[in-house]
Amino acid sequence: MKDNIYLFYGGESVEHDISIITAMQVLKVCKDLIPVYIGRNGVMHIAKNLDDVKIYSNFQKLAKGVQDVTFVNGKPYLAVKKGEKYSKFLPVSFALLCTHGKFGEDGELQGILESCHIPYSSSNNISCAICMDKIFMKDVFVSRKIPTVKSYPLNYYDYLVGKEKVKKEIEKEIKYPLILKPARLGSSIGIKVCKTSVELENAVDFCSKFDNRILVERYLSDIEEYNCACVYMNKELLVSDVQRVENNSQIYSFEEKYLKNSVKNDKKIEKNLKKRIKSLTLKVYNIFNCFGVVRVDFIYDKGKDMLYVNELNTIPGSLAFYLFKDLNFKDLVNCLIEEGKERKVKEQFVTSYDSEALEVFEKLNLDMIKK
Repeated sequence: MKDNIYLFYGGESVEHDISIITAMQVLKVCKDLIPVYIGRNGVMHIAKNLDDVKIYSNFQKLAKGVQDVTFVNGKPYLAVKKGEKYSKFLPVSFALLCTHGKFGEDGELQGILESCHIPYSSSNNISCAICMDKIFMKDVFVSRKIPTVKSYPLNYYDYLVGKEKVKKEIEKEIKYPLILKPARLGSSIGIKVCKTSVELENAVDFCSKFDNRILVERYLSDIEEYNCACVYMNKELLVSDVQRVENNSQIYSFEEKYLKNSVKNDKKIEKNLKKRIKSLTLKVYNIFNCFGVVRVDFIYDKGKDMLYVNELNTIPGSLAFYLFKDLNFKDLVNCLIEEGKERKVKEQFVTSYDSEALEVFEKLNLDMIKK
């Protein structure tokens, strides 16, 4: 059968545009991939000119030959919509995921692909879901003794019921200044720093516009931020170079993360610190049972010489290829495809088996069962 590798990107996410950029970078070096664009409303499309970045400013007007597609549950196909019906079926041998954030990096898309028996390039649905939820991720950090900044899990609905109680708990456990983050959002969007009780209330209300689960952390000011990635290459785990992030504001913002040249050369990083970062990158990659390429973000408290794991990105922007100095981008993409295919073959586990349960049930006198 012909190898039909589909590239999925876009989606109902605040990182929608970054996902498009990642996809365009991949299509530039791997022209045999079949792009599938997921609109901001969640509808998937194929078209003749999806590799032209200019069309996404006005997709409805500029995209040519657009057709809606959807997954076929239980089978590795995409169904193509014609009129009001799905009549044509396209075989899918692999899904390369460039979907960042919610509905693409949080396990939902991975779960659909699992149900369709389609191999894919990222960590599985369970790992993605845990890593996407900062509160659950922190729980794993703590349970596995991974150094991380102390935090408080805030549920917005509980906060509305007992505002003063929750505020006192936060102020007692974490103390000011604080940093608040929507628990299931990426790219530094919706983050607020607060130093007073009034600022805390305003920050909670602001974060609740993005998520009802909010992570509250102690805000550390005298810090440096670092990135390091990990990927399976030739059946071995390859840890990338370490790079320091230049951050000119209180928090590492969306603009600094994606719209500026915000990565510094790693030559100035102290040798022992670099070793600690690489070691922790490998450790958390294995703890969370990750696959594909994963970028790990770190916070380093210079005054206390404390290195903290901040978060894991299971589908990082540009697939973090810039962190791998000696690795060609096309080779990285091909690596993700081959590793994902091999993993699918290895994971052909028994998922069901015949039992005598139905035969026993048929013999029961159902009238005797109490209502």
